[in-house]
Amino acid sequence: MATPKNSVRSIPEGKTQVNFNITNSILEKVRSLASQERVSNSDIYNLSVEKYLELYEKKNGKIKVKPKGSGLNI
Repeated sequence: MATPKNSVRSIPEGKTQVNFNITNSILEKVRSLASQERVSNSDIYNLSVEKYLELYEKKNGKIKVKPKGSGLNI
C-alpha cells in the first residue's frame, strides 16, 4: 500500500528503519510470499534475518553485541 506523499511515516517503537539492496528476483518472491501470507515485506525480512542469526549462532556460538556508544573514546 502506497503512502501519500504528504503523510509522515512513523517507525514503530523498538524498530529502526534500514535500507539495503536486494536482487529483483528475491524481492519479487518476498512480495509474493508476503501477499500470500497476508503479512508485510518487513515481517518476511525480519523473520529471515532472525532465522539466519539462529542458524549462525547454532554453528558458531553466540554473537557478541557491542554496547551502544562503544566506539572511539576521544
